[in-house]
Amino acid sequence: MNRGGKITARRPVNLWLIAIKVIAISVIAEIAIMLFFLYIPHPNLGNIGMAITDGLLLGLLILPTFYYLLIQPVRRQTIIEQEDRLLLHDNLTGLPCGPLFHEVINHEIHEAIRDLSRISLIVIDPQGISDINQEMGFQVGDDVLVHIAKAIQGVCRDSDMIASLNESSVARLNGDRFAILAAHTDMAGSKVVEKKIRQAADTPFEVGGVTINIISTTGIAIYPDHADNAEELLRCANAALETAKQEQLSSVTYKEARSSAASRRIEISSRIRQAIASNRFTLFYQPKVSLETNRVCAVEALIRWLGEDGLSPAEFIPIAESQGLIGKITTWVIKEAVEQCKLWESDGIKINIAVNISARDLHDSQLIELFVDTCREHKLDPSSITIEVTESSVMAHPELAIERLQVLRDAGFRISLDDFGTGYSSLSYLKNIPAHELKLDQSFVANICSDSRDERLARGVIDLAHDLKLSIVAEGVETEDVMLMLKEMNCEIVQGYFYSRPLDAASFKTWYKQRHND
Repeated sequence: MNRGGKITARRPVNLWLIAIKVIAISVIAEIAIMLFFLYIPHPNLGNIGMAITDGLLLGLLILPTFYYLLIQPVRRQTIIEQEDRLLLHDNLTGLPCGPLFHEVINHEIHEAIRDLSRISLIVIDPQGISDINQEMGFQVGDDVLVHIAKAIQGVCRDSDMIASLNESSVARLNGDRFAILAAHTDMAGSKVVEKKIRQAADTPFEVGGVTINIISTTGIAIYPDHADNAEELLRCANAALETAKQEQLSSVTYKEARSSAASRRIEISSRIRQAIASNRFTLFYQPKVSLETNRVCAVEALIRWLGEDGLSPAEFIPIAESQGLIGKITTWVIKEAVEQCKLWESDGIKINIAVNISARDLHDSQLIELFVDTCREHKLDPSSITIEVTESSVMAHPELAIERLQVLRDAGFRISLDDFGTGYSSLSYLKNIPAHELKLDQSFVANICSDSRDERLARGVIDLAHDLKLSIVAEGVETEDVMLMLKEMNCEIVQGYFYSRPLDAASFKTWYKQRHND
């Protein structure tokens, strides 16, 4: 990685080495031709004929060598570099993303350790992009994002800035968020940088003759005050951003966000305990449809906390995990799902129910016994239950996870690897995970009809699953075009709003019978 934080290219093709090889092979070929003429006389050939024949034979021997040693490696190197750029840069804005930006941050952290300096990370979220997409179309939304990216880069090129910034300091994160890394910048300096960036992003501009007004929110985190690695620094900056959005502020630093976030976690954990005690949770079920038969073959059980005091799973599940409450919730979910599966089976609806378990659940020595005993109690075949585990939860402690999943599989349960492709698992572990199916994450599915990179990634995962003798389930299918493309890719099962949103048990039963005319 160079001083500017860019990842260095792969080792280039060694043209000198190739030239030496070509020369050596040419010499050997010429010697072989000389021996050919020596031992196989050609009395009818004069000197000119011999020279022409020698040149033709030499060309026939050298040209394939030249192609395979020089042209093909250079072409392969070019393709690899193009693929690397597609994977490491956002194809809309051209900005770094994902692993590349992590390396940029880690590089600057190493520099800061050497220089005893600070680094500021600013995450900016332009509000209203989703409304623009819905009202004016995705093309206009993309144009707005490109404009904002250029506006932020323009600030980073400003030589009057008090911070150390350049264009490689800007990245696009998931969704509509951008991140700006300011080296040699303390808390006071970060606020100056943040203000300039937010003003640039919020300056009104025209797209297609329409004036666009954006209001942005930012979150700031500082190294080493708040975090000492890239992942934690990003988490802190995003946490500060979420606090700013909740409290309707233009910007919040992580230091200011911590007390508010801590109070919120304490409040939610108390409410979770009350919800568990008073049985306030319920299960909704989202259908999974076989693309071969167009019939519902399974459902995914999704926990919901309804009512005025209810919260979304995205908010209360992480807190339940951190406070050690997820085990009680998982126990309730397993028992409720098994009981419901048996009730539907008795009513003529024989389908599989998928249950999600967390990394902490996998560490629970009672998990296997809980699944087996609950199915035995309700006289339900274990094959009627699929256990969904995320890629990241398995990779937290892969040996233990693989061992316990193998026991569950041997007991008859189906195993599904959820959110595949969003983590950093090793293929050497993947081949050992005792799964029956992979679930293709919706982040790869949503844009496969409009984004060639997403289309290639989805096709690659599906082919990989089939090579490993696994079935594939694609989630987040919201349009017929996406469904048809997945069918063309030989994806077996899909789920998403194109078929149905998650339904409570009674509504699902009605929907199922109407769909299948039962």
